[in-house]
Amino acid sequence: MTSDSGRPVRYATVVIIALVLLSVLLPVADALSALGYFHEKTYLLVLQDNSELRNTGGFLACVGTIDVQNGEPTNLSLHYTSNSTYANSTNGGIIKIDGPQSFTDFYGTQLVQFRDMNVQYDFATFAPLCAAAYKELTGQYVDGVISLDFSALQELLKTTGPVTVGNDVITWRNVIDRVHYVSATATESSKTDLTAFLTELGNKLIATVQAADPVEKLLLLSTLQTLSQQRHLLIYAPGALPSGYDGAIQNTGGDYLYVVDSNYAGGKADLNVNRTITYQTHIEDDGTQTSNLTITYVNNCWWDYKVFTTALVPNGAQLLDARYSSQALGPLVTASDGLTTISSWVVVAPHSAANVTYTYTLPATAGSAGVFGHYDLYVQKQAGIDHYTLNTDVTLPHGAQVIHESNVGNGTVTSGDVQVEVIYR
Repeated sequence: MTSDSGRPVRYATVVIIALVLLSVLLPVADALSALGYFHEKTYLLVLQDNSELRNTGGFLACVGTIDVQNGEPTNLSLHYTSNSTYANSTNGGIIKIDGPQSFTDFYGTQLVQFRDMNVQYDFATFAPLCAAAYKELTGQYVDGVISLDFSALQELLKTTGPVTVGNDVITWRNVIDRVHYVSATATESSKTDLTAFLTELGNKLIATVQAADPVEKLLLLSTLQTLSQQRHLLIYAPGALPSGYDGAIQNTGGDYLYVVDSNYAGGKADLNVNRTITYQTHIEDDGTQTSNLTITYVNNCWWDYKVFTTALVPNGAQLLDARYSSQALGPLVTASDGLTTISSWVVVAPHSAANVTYTYTLPATAGSAGVFGHYDLYVQKQAGIDHYTLNTDVTLPHGAQVIHESNVGNGTVTSGDVQVEVIYR
């Protein structure tokens, strides 16, 4: 695990922008009205740095709370995940986790710091654990959890336009670099100046959003909805929202694939790493399958990219072979959430590509309706990743003829989930 003791102010700029935008926009979106538009609620707000990818979207950079009373945000409070709020707590800010087994077995521990506790495979599983840990560390109860990543911040600034703070013009193009620069140059003595900077930035953003005309507010709402679909904005609010906002595992019962990456000791590389998922499956005459999954990483950075990657596939999968093109450790086969998980640790050299290939068998996942066979594959996108390339190929049983197919082929660049379908007879 990397040490982040020098990051107490790294993410403050980003989190204040994200929190202000979300809180002001809550009354605008009907879908978000349950988050306090007609009630008083307190939410934990989490910023995940997706330039340093973790299972639920990114490194846990900052957390904060906000009360929402009849649609009005109040009592905004921010905390750094590396500061004394956690480090000086009774248990030293250490959280005991009960899985997933791929993490606890590979790293040989169930103890992690608060900032590193998002090892679960989806935000829907992580959020209540994070809320419980936050209550344990601070004594404060929250009604739900909202998360944004850096990509969400960029898209929001595309919609609102630049914001000038002091001598700095903050735009969607420079905001991430600006945050990292502040992180690298800020010291304890400069926190007062930084707080003043963030206050001015927050006030200008509030004014910008409140002054927006109806069309501009609709554009903001559309941006929020898109970010939610792409899992850059995640909301856990039990009983308040329909499914889909919390990034839950979408295991539909057919064939399923969910690749989850965590960057431990790989630096802030992920916004410059391209991913390609190639999935080929052969449906046997008895309905069972033999599948080949290749995950390829292209590292455009000047340092090694180190990634702990896990493929979630249907329950009952049996791994036959694992092949690596670079330095790697694995494979580790475990089970979680009714799925089989195959994990490896892979190193990708600077300005190069590396891949891991798994060959495994599956029990029958294709169904039938009368004389027709029906094969479905659901490919779920990890939160925090901007896009990936998907290649798919389905070989049908001997003598079968395709009646209809969708999303089968190579070179699909997507920023969301993909549903592959083949109907045959």
